[in-house]
Amino acid sequence: MLKKSLEYKADPNLDKTALSRASSRGGPKGCSAVKNIVEIFDSCEQPYAVPCSLAIGVFDGLHIGHKKVMSALKRIARETKSEPCVLTFSPHPSSVIPMGRPPVEMLCSPETRAGMFEKAGAKNVFVKKFDKRFAAMSPDEFAEFLRANFPRLRGIVTGKNFVFGKNACGDFRTLKGICSENSWKYSAVKGVLRPDGERISSSLLRQAVRAADFNSFRLMAGYPYECFGKIVGGKKIGRTIGFPTLNLPWNPDCKPPFGVYAVELRREKGKGGRIYRGVANYGVAPTLGNLLVPTLETHVFGKCQVDTGDFVRVRLMEFIRGEKKFKNISALKKQIEKDSLAAKSFFENKAGFVKSSTP
Repeated sequence: MLKKSLEYKADPNLDKTALSRASSRGGPKGCSAVKNIVEIFDSCEQPYAVPCSLAIGVFDGLHIGHKKVMSALKRIARETKSEPCVLTFSPHPSSVIPMGRPPVEMLCSPETRAGMFEKAGAKNVFVKKFDKRFAAMSPDEFAEFLRANFPRLRGIVTGKNFVFGKNACGDFRTLKGICSENSWKYSAVKGVLRPDGERISSSLLRQAVRAADFNSFRLMAGYPYECFGKIVGGKKIGRTIGFPTLNLPWNPDCKPPFGVYAVELRREKGKGGRIYRGVANYGVAPTLGNLLVPTLETHVFGKCQVDTGDFVRVRLMEFIRGEKKFKNISALKKQIEKDSLAAKSFFENKAGFVKSSTP
């Protein structure tokens, strides 16, 4: 086993109320915890000595294909009377192994993925640091890693496209053999196909985000694309021209295009809250001096009870135009007026479509 735990910087877009105590039931020492379930480690000084079953993979975006894996995990956990857990990796293998293309830009941080796994039924989420040493493991060494760190492992679930080991020498068939040798149950889950026959993947989710194709994203992910986090103070220039904004820093690796969107904003409070519609600029605000961090600046239509310090989720509904630098504040104001009308028109047409589609 390796020697020490990995200290991982918390996701700035994560609601700090979700950060709580470390797991008290054993597991890698010195780990951070999200809602008592995420364990981020370089390796285990203390093995996780609880009967568990593992879903293994990166699972970026947790799309509907990944949710099939999670369903199979919960089934095997019930059958083996073990905890359903997830073993995932960070950074993405493409950041460590030369693949002839740029490293993958992730949709979700480890902490964000952990929260998604929890909602899907995981009791613990182990985030293994993916490095050259880990990438160079043989299938037998990977099996030893699992035995050493999860001594009461009962079952494993992966996608059928899962590969592991040096030069991706192991696949689901290899893992099936390893599981048989160790008396672990194993399930390799087939992917979910789109209507055009292409398998839904994290790569397709990223393509949809970069293209601002949020309808395709929702159909493949099973949930809408949202920006989330804490509202921060700004220069308050919007107030002086009649368009006050709520400012949300949003800087994932895989970003939607900089530009203007029709949006729906909801404050995180209890099980939900009122939904506010508005128009938002996502980017670096070049007219007012470039921001250091890409920010979603949302102008809400009508009265709004959301303020600085509140945690919100903002759903990007429709791309209106790309971000642009204007000659002066007056020109910017005129364009925001046009953008607001475009966003309102989108929502009116959307409401009309829903009404006409209702029997």
